[in-house]
Amino acid sequence: MAFSPNAMVTKEIVGICRLCASYGLLSFEHVPPRAAYNAYPRFYPDTREFINQRVAGGPAPTIVHEPRGAGAHTLCGDCNNRCSRYARHFIEWAVAWQEALDSNAAAESVGTTQRCRRSRIMKQIVAMFLSANPPEMGRIHHDLRRFVWNAEHRGLPAGIHVYAALTRDPDARQAGVTGKMDMSGKGASSIFSEIAFAPLILVMTFNDAEPPDPRLLDITFFASAGYKEQPATELRLAVLRLRDIYPGAYH
Repeated sequence: MAFSPNAMVTKEIVGICRLCASYGLLSFEHVPPRAAYNAYPRFYPDTREFINQRVAGGPAPTIVHEPRGAGAHTLCGDCNNRCSRYARHFIEWAVAWQEALDSNAAAESVGTTQRCRRSRIMKQIVAMFLSANPPEMGRIHHDLRRFVWNAEHRGLPAGIHVYAALTRDPDARQAGVTGKMDMSGKGASSIFSEIAFAPLILVMTFNDAEPPDPRLLDITFFASAGYKEQPATELRLAVLRLRDIYPGAYH
């Protein structure tokens, strides 16, 4: 596999902020947050080249190196700072799930009861999905931007749901809005975006679409909580393995 030296070059990046839609200098946004087990260099194949190799027998894909961890230049400095107040609550949530996984090494599902800031966790999750997608997503679904920008705003736009599961998989996967079509006629097609990075698999669906896997748990209700609320939250999440690089495919 070829190595891409371009990923090692540090330079200023300008573009459209995924959150406030301003044009200017962008900061590096870790997805998920750096302290949520995303502090190490990531190596991953170029997706289009990988698919071409699998389908058409093309050359080995280029390996992209991101020394800071998974993420990209997607937020302006102000919005990156704004999201930091949400990130620490997501980090605590992710760490609690990792500890639960470690305590249940062979379990196919894991349950916990946590007192957590549901609203802030969901705002961080939505900010992550905005960063994982091109700016057009925020323009089309502008209420997602509003949900993150306004700390007191509750609820996701109609038709949008967020699902979760757990994974022990050392690989990671991230996909902008994509589709999964069931050709068997036994299930439903799905339009979704995915962030899969141990210990969590997160999926956002659109147009009231079904999730790509029925084992994913709907946690959209987190968005209905008040900003200062910290209720006891009991969840049981399935433990899944990622199938290759294809979004929404799990063992």
